Amino acid sequence: MSAVQDEQQISTASALSVIARAMRYSLRYKYELAVKATTQMTSIFWILFLPWPGKIVIDYVVLGDTTPESDAIIPFFFKPLLVLIAPLTPYQTAWFMAGLFLIMILLIGAYGTDGAQRDSAIAGLAEGEDTATRSENQANSMHSLVSGLFGLFEALWHIRITHRLNHYLRSELFKRYAAHKVTDFHDRAIGDVVYRAMYDTPSISNVIFNLWVGPATSAINLGTTILLMYVVFRSEPAVVWCALAVAPLNFVLVLYFAKLIRKYGTLAREAGSTTTAMMEEGMSNVMAMQGLGNDATDHARFAAASAFSYQRFRSVVLVGLLGSFTATVVGASMIFVVFYLTAPAFIEGKLAPGDWWVIWGYYGAIAASSGYMGRLWLNLQENITGLHRVFTVLDTPVETLDTDPNSLAADFTMHEGVRLEGVSYAYPDGTVALRDIDFEGRLGEMIALVGPTGSGKSTLAYLIPGLLVPTAGHCYLDGQPLTELDLVALRKQVAFVFQETSVFDDTVEGNILMGRRGATVVEVREAAAAAGAAEFIEKLPDGYQAHLGRAGAKLSVGQKQRIAIARALVANKPILILDEPTAALDPETENQLVANLRAAREGRLVIVIAHRLSTIRSADRIYFLEDGRIIESGSHGELMSLQGTYARFVQLQTI
Repeated sequence: MSAVQDEQQISTASALSVIARAMRYSLRYKYELAVKATTQMTSIFWILFLPWPGKIVIDYVVLGDTTPESDAIIPFFFKPLLVLIAPLTPYQTAWFMAGLFLIMILLIGAYGTDGAQRDSAIAGLAEGEDTATRSENQANSMHSLVSGLFGLFEALWHIRITHRLNHYLRSELFKRYAAHKVTDFHDRAIGDVVYRAMYDTPSISNVIFNLWVGPATSAINLGTTILLMYVVFRSEPAVVWCALAVAPLNFVLVLYFAKLIRKYGTLAREAGSTTTAMMEEGMSNVMAMQGLGNDATDHARFAAASAFSYQRFRSVVLVGLLGSFTATVVGASMIFVVFYLTAPAFIEGKLAPGDWWVIWGYYGAIAASSGYMGRLWLNLQENITGLHRVFTVLDTPVETLDTDPNSLAADFTMHEGVRLEGVSYAYPDGTVALRDIDFEGRLGEMIALVGPTGSGKSTLAYLIPGLLVPTAGHCYLDGQPLTELDLVALRKQVAFVFQETSVFDDTVEGNILMGRRGATVVEVREAAAAAGAAEFIEKLPDGYQAHLGRAGAKLSVGQKQRIAIARALVANKPILILDEPTAALDPETENQLVANLRAAREGRLVIVIAHRLSTIRSADRIYFLEDGRIIESGSHGELMSLQGTYARFVQLQTI
């Protein structure tokens, strides 16, 4: 899941693969999309109908000619309206058309063919000139070809599907992140993770609507309008042929711009995620930033990253504008050609003045659909870059122990202990953390892992719950290889308190209950007391209902550590692993906690990673690690009698 992989140029083949995958996602909502497509295609009838009332106003009302001469053929759906106005005077016809226009405005928000007389239902959030805010607008946008009551229903239905699509993909991405190996995020900033989940996922709705609904609607609109144009104005085929030429011309001319948008779109999103990462890291380490006194330098770094993000996004905008300008030039050129080729027919009286209104309306519909089809590939490109970033994460292998079909059941409970034989582990970058480890821990024991910083203690502990998978050797639980144990079942055996304590923005009770949601109030209180946390919790203004703030900002490091230990204790799992549980505790609290841990080993395997002698010597067995190897093992008394590495380690603490 490296950033380098994301920054590679997205080829046309990769872009097509992203589109195909997005379309597979759409099948989850095929019925909702079918309703949307049906309503949008129904809008085509109104687009075909709209020019004809204008012809009535021009020929029957303004010119007062109830039987205008024209080579144009009246379509079947317009003839009933002519029958209704036949006995009316021009003045009465004007009032009749005014009433018809009001009804049309109520139903579809339109009474004519151009922007002054026709509306469409469009809604979205306010947005800035960057990918992040534009992406959020994509997730909350809706539109319809028409407005009024009909367009309102279609637009609301549109946003319903958009939200479902984005919610599904965003949730799947979050689930995928949670399943990644702990090593996968070493080179990935949290800001980049947030950016992909929040601002890249909305790209799916644009891709799907541009392909699922847009082409079908445009194709039917194009075909129906051309057919009607051929029937009505078969004497002037130039109108149809000019409009048809817009699509292929646009498509050929925008192919080059499509490649550029993919390139600059990827760069813009990478720059945007970098800015988000800097913001997240700054807020997470705000005290360190203030303590270092480098405010001006930090502000300058963020300002430079933000400016660079906008600079890259402006490149995307520029390429998009050039592509749109090209399409506009093509469409405008065709309008000029139509003007030129049809002018003689109107001058010679072959077509009535009102016919121009119909030609203009139909040409606009044909040109719009042709232009959409021609620009479709260009419009997809920037969204393809966002989806490519999302799919890169979804395609990254997640942690798995390759469980055998005959693996132990998910409700398995450990009764004996853990054993590691000849285990070695190397991180993805090749760093060797463990070499030929032989380790054993049984229920009812308290095991201590001791050694200098970087000796591999935490890595060894990570192997037990399957957070890391050994590169060599075997791990056993109750004599069964971990590869034969379902990963969910394995994690249910282990409660882990990490060296970097995690406390959430919830109440004290809510944080402890994360260990086991079904725990009773009494069990929560007992776990807090065993962890040495009950005293300070009861002094909080709201006690166990006190909110702790973001990352437990209202607590000291030692208090957060005790909350985390209480959470692990209330989980009541067979294996309890604590990484430096007493590092931030005062001597009195440490002694109390160590005594409680010795009591907690009944029915449990307690594994403690520690440096402090007061914690270590209480263990039943001690493993001393150095350079990824177990140098010595035994009880405190046995190791002291050897006068080896462990004894020298103890002496350094007692000098």
